[in-house]
Amino acid sequence: MRLNAMKYRKMLMEARVMLKSDNLKSHNREWSDIDIVGQCFLFFFAGFETAASLICLITHAVIKNPDVQEKLLREIQDVNRNLDCEPYSYMDMVVSETLSEWSVAPAVDRVCTDDKTYELKTGQKLEIGKVGKGKRLFGYQLKHRDSQCYENPNKFDPERFSEENKDNIRPFTHLPFGLGPRNCIGSRFALLETKVLIYYLLRDFHLAAAKKSSIPLKPDTNGFQLLPKKGFWLKFISRN
Repeated sequence: MRLNAMKYRKMLMEARVMLKSDNLKSHNREWSDIDIVGQCFLFFFAGFETAASLICLITHAVIKNPDVQEKLLREIQDVNRNLDCEPYSYMDMVVSETLSEWSVAPAVDRVCTDDKTYELKTGQKLEIGKVGKGKRLFGYQLKHRDSQCYENPNKFDPERFSEENKDNIRPFTHLPFGLGPRNCIGSRFALLETKVLIYYLLRDFHLAAAKKSSIPLKPDTNGFQLLPKKGFWLKFISRN
Protein backbone atom coordinates (compact mmCIF):
# COMPACT_ATOMS: atom_id res chain seq x y z
CA MET A 1 0.00 0.00 0.00
CA ARG A 2 2.91 2.33 0.71
CA LEU A 3 4.29 1.60 -2.75
CA ASN A 4 0.94 2.46 -4.33
CA ALA A 5 0.81 5.70 -2.33
CA MET A 6 4.25 6.68 -3.63
CA LYS A 7 3.20 5.96 -7.22
CA TYR A 8 0.08 8.08 -6.74
CA ARG A 9 2.14 10.95 -5.29
CA LYS A 10 4.52 10.75 -8.25
CA MET A 11 1.58 10.90 -10.68
CA LEU A 12 0.27 14.04 -8.95
CA MET A 13 3.67 15.71 -9.21
CA GLU A 14 3.94 14.85 -12.92
CA ALA A 15 0.42 16.17 -13.55
CA ARG A 16 1.31 19.42 -11.78
CA VAL A 17 4.37 19.91 -14.03
CA MET A 18 2.29 19.19 -17.14
CA LEU A 19 -0.34 21.71 -16.05
CA LYS A 20 2.28 24.45 -15.65
CA SER A 21 3.85 23.67 -19.03
CA ASP A 22 0.52 23.73 -20.89
CA ASN A 23 -0.24 27.04 -22.55
CA LEU A 24 -3.85 27.52 -21.53
CA LYS A 25 -4.13 30.72 -23.57
CA SER A 26 -3.76 28.69 -26.77
CA HIS A 27 -7.23 27.20 -26.25
CA ASN A 28 -9.75 29.61 -27.76
CA ARG A 29 -12.91 27.53 -27.47
CA GLU A 30 -15.94 29.32 -26.08
CA TRP A 31 -18.26 27.23 -23.93
CA SER A 32 -21.99 27.83 -24.16
CA ASP A 33 -24.43 26.96 -21.39
CA ILE A 34 -25.54 23.94 -23.44
CA ASP A 35 -21.93 22.71 -23.70
CA ILE A 36 -21.41 23.02 -19.95
CA VAL A 37 -24.69 21.29 -19.09
CA GLY A 38 -23.86 18.53 -21.58
CA GLN A 39 -20.48 17.93 -19.93
CA CYS A 40 -22.06 17.86 -16.47
CA PHE A 41 -24.64 15.34 -17.66
CA LEU A 42 -21.89 13.17 -19.18
CA PHE A 43 -19.91 13.17 -15.93
CA PHE A 44 -23.02 12.12 -14.01
CA PHE A 45 -24.24 9.55 -16.55
CA ALA A 46 -20.86 7.95 -17.26
CA GLY A 47 -19.34 8.17 -13.80
CA PHE A 48 -22.12 7.77 -11.25
CA GLU A 49 -24.65 5.17 -12.31
CA THR A 50 -22.07 2.91 -13.98
CA ALA A 51 -19.96 2.64 -10.82
CA ALA A 52 -23.08 2.10 -8.71
CA SER A 53 -24.22 -0.68 -11.05
CA LEU A 54 -20.80 -2.36 -10.90
CA ILE A 55 -20.82 -2.31 -7.10
CA CYS A 56 -24.31 -3.85 -7.10
CA LEU A 57 -23.23 -6.53 -9.58
CA ILE A 58 -20.28 -7.47 -7.35
CA THR A 59 -22.56 -7.79 -4.32
CA HIS A 60 -24.86 -9.96 -6.43
CA ALA A 61 -21.88 -12.15 -7.37
CA VAL A 62 -20.73 -12.67 -3.78
CA ILE A 63 -24.18 -13.52 -2.41
CA LYS A 64 -24.53 -16.06 -5.22
CA ASN A 65 -21.05 -17.49 -4.51
CA PRO A 66 -20.52 -17.72 -0.71
CA ASP A 67 -17.03 -19.22 -1.16
CA VAL A 68 -15.98 -16.11 -3.08
CA GLN A 69 -17.33 -13.86 -0.33
CA GLU A 70 -15.47 -15.83 2.34
CA LYS A 71 -12.16 -15.72 0.48
CA LEU A 72 -12.59 -12.01 -0.22
CA LEU A 73 -13.29 -11.38 3.46
CA ARG A 74 -10.11 -13.23 4.48
CA GLU A 75 -8.07 -11.05 2.14
CA ILE A 76 -9.67 -7.88 3.57
CA GLN A 77 -8.91 -9.05 7.12
CA ASP A 78 -5.30 -9.85 6.18
CA VAL A 79 -4.83 -6.38 4.70
CA ASN A 80 -6.42 -4.87 7.81
CA ARG A 81 -3.93 -6.65 10.06
CA ASN A 82 -0.84 -6.10 7.93
CA LEU A 83 -0.69 -2.92 5.85
CA ASP A 84 2.64 -3.99 4.29
CA CYS A 85 1.13 -7.00 2.52
CA GLU A 86 0.28 -7.05 -1.17
CA PRO A 87 -3.24 -5.56 -1.24
CA TYR A 88 -6.37 -6.84 -2.88
CA SER A 89 -5.11 -9.37 -5.44
CA TYR A 90 -8.27 -11.46 -5.02
CA MET A 91 -10.39 -8.30 -5.01
CA ASP A 92 -8.94 -7.48 -8.45
CA MET A 93 -9.85 -10.95 -9.66
CA VAL A 94 -13.43 -10.71 -8.39
CA VAL A 95 -13.95 -7.28 -9.97
CA SER A 96 -12.50 -8.46 -13.31
CA GLU A 97 -14.65 -11.59 -13.32
CA THR A 98 -17.76 -9.55 -12.51
CA LEU A 99 -17.01 -7.21 -15.40
CA SER A 100 -16.53 -10.24 -17.62
CA GLU A 101 -19.81 -11.86 -16.59
CA TRP A 102 -21.86 -8.65 -16.58
CA SER A 103 -20.38 -5.63 -18.32
CA VAL A 104 -22.04 -2.48 -16.99
CA ALA A 105 -22.10 -0.96 -20.48
CA PRO A 106 -22.41 -4.02 -22.75
CA ALA A 107 -21.67 -2.13 -25.98
CA VAL A 108 -19.27 0.55 -27.14
CA ASP A 109 -19.30 2.84 -30.18
CA ARG A 110 -16.93 2.03 -33.01
CA VAL A 111 -17.22 3.35 -36.57
CA CYS A 112 -16.85 0.94 -39.49
CA THR A 113 -14.57 2.61 -42.06
CA ASP A 114 -14.21 -0.21 -44.58
CA ASP A 115 -16.05 -3.12 -46.17
CA LYS A 116 -15.45 -6.31 -44.20
CA THR A 117 -16.73 -9.87 -44.51
CA TYR A 118 -16.62 -12.26 -41.55
CA GLU A 119 -17.40 -15.98 -41.66
CA LEU A 120 -19.45 -17.04 -38.64
CA LYS A 121 -19.29 -20.39 -36.85
CA THR A 122 -22.64 -21.27 -38.42
CA GLY A 123 -21.07 -21.03 -41.88
CA GLN A 124 -22.91 -17.82 -42.67
CA LYS A 125 -21.11 -14.69 -43.78
CA LEU A 126 -21.54 -11.28 -42.21
CA GLU A 127 -20.86 -8.48 -44.68
CA ILE A 128 -20.34 -5.24 -42.78
CA GLY A 129 -20.39 -3.19 -45.96
CA LYS A 130 -24.05 -4.09 -46.50
CA VAL A 131 -24.92 -2.64 -43.11
CA GLY A 132 -23.26 0.56 -44.23
CA LYS A 133 -20.02 2.37 -43.57
CA GLY A 134 -20.10 4.63 -40.55
CA LYS A 135 -22.46 2.38 -38.59
CA ARG A 136 -21.50 1.73 -34.98
CA LEU A 137 -21.22 -2.00 -34.45
CA PHE A 138 -19.61 -3.55 -31.40
CA GLY A 139 -21.20 -5.51 -28.57
CA TYR A 140 -18.17 -6.84 -26.69
CA GLN A 141 -20.29 -8.62 -24.07
CA LEU A 142 -20.59 -11.41 -26.64
CA LYS A 143 -16.83 -11.99 -26.44
CA HIS A 144 -17.03 -12.37 -22.67
CA ARG A 145 -19.50 -15.25 -23.08
CA ASP A 146 -17.74 -16.96 -26.00
CA SER A 147 -16.59 -20.50 -25.15
CA GLN A 148 -13.78 -20.12 -27.71
CA CYS A 149 -12.35 -17.29 -25.60
CA TYR A 150 -13.17 -18.51 -22.07
CA GLU A 151 -13.45 -21.97 -20.60
CA ASN A 152 -16.84 -22.35 -18.90
CA PRO A 153 -17.77 -18.72 -19.69
CA ASN A 154 -21.05 -18.89 -17.73
CA LYS A 155 -19.31 -20.00 -14.51
CA PHE A 156 -18.27 -17.25 -12.07
CA ASP A 157 -14.58 -18.04 -11.66
CA PRO A 158 -12.31 -15.21 -10.40
CA GLU A 159 -9.31 -17.56 -10.63
CA ARG A 160 -9.21 -17.11 -14.40
CA PHE A 161 -7.80 -13.62 -13.67
CA SER A 162 -5.13 -14.83 -11.23
CA GLU A 163 -1.44 -14.11 -11.85
CA GLU A 164 -1.00 -17.71 -13.00
CA ASN A 165 -3.94 -17.72 -15.41
CA LYS A 166 -4.52 -14.18 -16.69
CA ASP A 167 -1.84 -14.48 -19.38
CA ASN A 168 -3.89 -17.31 -20.91
CA ILE A 169 -6.72 -14.89 -21.73
CA ARG A 170 -6.69 -14.12 -25.43
CA PRO A 171 -5.91 -10.49 -26.31
CA PHE A 172 -8.89 -8.25 -27.08
CA THR A 173 -11.41 -10.60 -25.46
CA HIS A 174 -11.74 -8.83 -22.08
CA LEU A 175 -12.96 -5.32 -22.84
CA PRO A 176 -15.14 -3.99 -19.99
CA PHE A 177 -13.85 -0.45 -20.54
CA GLY A 178 -13.17 -0.64 -24.27
CA LEU A 179 -9.67 -0.55 -25.70
CA GLY A 180 -7.26 1.82 -27.38
CA PRO A 181 -7.12 5.63 -27.30
CA ARG A 182 -10.91 5.91 -26.92
CA ASN A 183 -11.32 3.55 -24.00
CA CYS A 184 -13.09 4.69 -20.83
CA ILE A 185 -11.20 7.69 -19.47
CA GLY A 186 -12.55 7.09 -15.96
CA SER A 187 -11.80 3.36 -15.67
CA ARG A 188 -9.09 3.68 -13.01
CA PHE A 189 -11.18 5.94 -10.81
CA ALA A 190 -14.23 3.68 -11.23
CA LEU A 191 -12.22 0.63 -10.16
CA LEU A 192 -10.70 2.51 -7.23
CA GLU A 193 -14.01 3.72 -5.77
CA THR A 194 -15.58 0.30 -6.38
CA LYS A 195 -12.85 -1.53 -4.44
CA VAL A 196 -12.97 0.97 -1.58
CA LEU A 197 -16.72 0.52 -1.12
CA ILE A 198 -16.59 -3.29 -1.44
CA TYR A 199 -13.78 -3.31 1.14
CA TYR A 200 -15.88 -1.48 3.74
CA LEU A 201 -19.07 -3.38 2.90
CA LEU A 202 -17.51 -6.81 3.39
CA ARG A 203 -15.41 -5.72 6.34
CA ASP A 204 -18.49 -4.68 8.31
CA PHE A 205 -21.29 -6.80 6.84
CA HIS A 206 -22.04 -10.29 5.65
CA LEU A 207 -24.03 -10.02 2.42
CA ALA A 208 -26.91 -12.42 1.89
CA ALA A 209 -29.80 -12.82 -0.51
CA ALA A 210 -33.08 -11.09 0.36
CA LYS A 211 -36.59 -12.20 -0.53
CA LYS A 212 -36.63 -9.88 -3.54
CA SER A 213 -33.13 -10.77 -4.77
CA SER A 214 -33.07 -11.69 -8.45
CA ILE A 215 -31.20 -15.02 -8.62
CA PRO A 216 -30.39 -15.73 -11.37
CA LEU A 217 -30.12 -12.12 -12.46
CA LYS A 218 -32.58 -11.20 -15.21
CA PRO A 219 -31.30 -8.11 -17.05
CA ASP A 220 -33.56 -5.32 -18.20
CA THR A 221 -32.90 -4.90 -21.93
CA ASN A 222 -34.69 -1.55 -22.27
CA GLY A 223 -31.81 0.65 -21.12
CA PHE A 224 -28.21 1.21 -22.20
CA GLN A 225 -26.71 0.10 -18.90
CA LEU A 226 -27.02 -3.35 -17.41
CA LEU A 227 -29.62 -3.39 -14.65
CA PRO A 228 -31.87 -6.19 -13.37
CA LYS A 229 -35.57 -5.99 -14.14
CA LYS A 230 -36.61 -5.73 -10.50
CA GLY A 231 -33.60 -3.85 -9.12
CA PHE A 232 -30.85 -4.97 -6.75
CA TRP A 233 -31.97 -6.37 -3.41
CA LEU A 234 -29.76 -7.88 -0.71
CA LYS A 235 -29.54 -8.30 3.06
CA PHE A 236 -26.83 -6.70 5.23
CA ILE A 237 -25.92 -8.71 8.35
CA SER A 238 -23.61 -6.86 10.73
CA ARG A 239 -20.37 -8.67 11.61
CA ASN A 240 -20.16 -6.90 14.99
